[in-house]
Amino acid sequence: MNEVDNLSRVHHKNLVKMIGYCNDRNQIAVVYEHMEEGNLQDWLRGNAWPLPWKKRVRIAYESAQGLEYLHKMCNPPLIHRDVKASNILLNTNLEAKISDFGLVRAFTSTHVTTQVVGTPGYMDPYYASSSELTEKSDVYSFGVVLLEIVTGRSPILHGPHSGQHLTQFVQQRLSKGNIETILDPNMGGQYNINSIWKVADLALRCTDQPAKRPDMTTVVTELKESLELEIS
Repeated sequence: MNEVDNLSRVHHKNLVKMIGYCNDRNQIAVVYEHMEEGNLQDWLRGNAWPLPWKKRVRIAYESAQGLEYLHKMCNPPLIHRDVKASNILLNTNLEAKISDFGLVRAFTSTHVTTQVVGTPGYMDPYYASSSELTEKSDVYSFGVVLLEIVTGRSPILHGPHSGQHLTQFVQQRLSKGNIETILDPNMGGQYNINSIWKVADLALRCTDQPAKRPDMTTVVTELKESLELEIS
């Protein structure tokens, strides 16, 4: 019912629409608009078709607009609390919409002290240790999604780097100035490297200490610039 309540009062082109709901004894369901192309996580790590960089940065830009709406244009402002690649749904044109509003919390001051919830790998370490929830917690999670978009890797790495967090993996390699070693090979080699550097740098700032993280309005602005670089 928390999800129904939130969905009934948020309306934005980059938030999934609620068609209806059922709350009849043990028959409980929320009905979303149909998103034909599934979720971003499947496209990054399970889909047979490659996802070019231009489409990736556009998906990031559209998703950021949805989160900016929650943080800046809702009254009271809303924190999603479970931003992750599998909660970014794609329609037939690969347009992105944020979904799953079951954990959304309103906030009217600098922070909300609440029980810690979220998905491992995406959860803001400061929130996890302090229980103090702010809009910057969503910014951290979105920063992890941006790193997934650049690398194609999951937040908690497998294989030779098993157990390492994606942020550490990227920081170590970018500190040496070589971005090529982290890029998802499934992008097909067609991209503007300056656009990718801009998104990677933004992602690391989003996952920095809370005071150093940008807000979602800044994230939207910088992703728009990255998209324009790629288009040009």
